[in-house]
Amino acid sequence: MGNRITTVIAVVVLLPLLLSCGSVCGPTAAPAASLHVACVDVKAPHHAYVVVQHISGAWIEACVGFGPRFIDAPTLMDHAGIAYQQRQVNGVASACPIDGEPATGASCDAPGAPRWVLFFAAGGVWKLASVGFPDVRLADTTAIGWRYVQPGDVRPPPFPHEI
Repeated sequence: MGNRITTVIAVVVLLPLLLSCGSVCGPTAAPAASLHVACVDVKAPHHAYVVVQHISGAWIEACVGFGPRFIDAPTLMDHAGIAYQQRQVNGVASACPIDGEPATGASCDAPGAPRWVLFFAAGGVWKLASVGFPDVRLADTTAIGWRYVQPGDVRPPPFPHEI
């Protein structure tokens, strides 16, 4: 009985302290990290993000710190450690497979097969990317997002994440 009372007292006393630690203990992520994910090279002056959504709905989020004013999308993906193959899909420079989906690159070109759609986010707003994957340049706190969609999904909705 004494151990249960001690545990309850510890929870009642420590829980409010732990909950307020964010404002008292200082930041634990990159200064510009708004996706709240750990950053590769967190001490770099700039940070960009990548979000990958598989057809199953599973997500991968990554943050990469970088020094120059911009980082290109392929370098961001490489530094984030997300496996992909760069290729032309329907005449547009893209990536497929990404993070093992689909299982083979041959499925990327198959008619009627799911496809990866690239989004870009800046200022908290996600939009379909207007340039090919290798031409996307990211500044501090911007992001790219890949969504694997069914072939009939002509205009997939943007990501629900804030950046």
